[in-house]
Amino acid sequence: MRKVLTAIGNPMLNKKIKQIKGYHVVRKDITNDEELIELLERGEKVDILFLCSRIIKNYKVDELIKIIRKLQSEILVFFFKMEGAESNLKEDKTLKVFQNLEIDWDVFETILEKTIYEKIEKPTAKIVAVSGTNGVGKSTFSTFLAKNVENSAEKILLVDFDLAENQIRTILKIKKKPEYSNNIEDMIINFNKNLDVLCHLDFIFLNKNKIDIFGIQEILNQLKEKYDFIIIDTSSNLKNEYTKRIFYNSNHIIFLLEPNIIGIKKSQDILEVFEKDWKIKNSKIKLILNKTNMYQIADSIICELFPDNKLIGKMKYNDSYNLMINKNINKREIKREYETIYKKIKEQKN
Repeated sequence: MRKVLTAIGNPMLNKKIKQIKGYHVVRKDITNDEELIELLERGEKVDILFLCSRIIKNYKVDELIKIIRKLQSEILVFFFKMEGAESNLKEDKTLKVFQNLEIDWDVFETILEKTIYEKIEKPTAKIVAVSGTNGVGKSTFSTFLAKNVENSAEKILLVDFDLAENQIRTILKIKKKPEYSNNIEDMIINFNKNLDVLCHLDFIFLNKNKIDIFGIQEILNQLKEKYDFIIIDTSSNLKNEYTKRIFYNSNHIIFLLEPNIIGIKKSQDILEVFEKDWKIKNSKIKLILNKTNMYQIADSIICELFPDNKLIGKMKYNDSYNLMINKNINKREIKREYETIYKKIKEQKN
């Protein structure tokens, strides 16, 4: 099913496209360029964009196309240049330009007939961002999720994007710092078998030449072609613009929740920001109870307190983590917990 978005200032065409099998119109017709960018920033997957110069008010055409490609590199754009619009766009595999062409149904029908039977792009990595309150165990969870599924047939990348803490390199005892490189792949460390690790990102994102927020899209677009499963440890700092950008580009957000009164209150506050201010879809956020024990608040109460977020697993409080971190000795009962979580994540729909 191809996902289509129109930004042409003609809502009637949207209605007609909805009637064609093989296409799903993701939103009503977009009427201005700022609205278009905001939608794509939120991570709404779009296969085909119909864009008309008449809705572009705040950007140059070339500039807007560059932003669109940074946000979604694989999107196929059909650009309709109306009379009087300035642009020097050149066609390529992902951009088709129509000069001084009146936008009507016959034009769209012809285009859709040509694209509906084209080969669908090969699937790319499933990206999972790990979030939660400060101290809930995000870095430990991310690290051992990656380590305990590394024997699967998939190629896995673990990314430390908690730039202030950088705990993953400590847990994995990674001492060597990679040389700074403009090519992010040069900074990836092969840890074991099919598990790669990308840490030390403070080199790039906290220096005086830090990458802008759109750089996140470029990095993830580059990496997801190389891996099957990407796990990203994120920051608890709600002022971190990078975290929001990662969430927009992730398939799922695993939110770790400590099942006690303090943990629940902190989690409610954070999730309210995610959902109301950052506009993250509730369906994207999956809950995992971390550090559970016999005295925890009951699962049924957790589900009542967080009715919009699916609870997909529990991780017991276990002293064996110290043994695993300090002595690098894996405990079978913990490995089974992570294998179960991994399977449930894989089962979740994008």
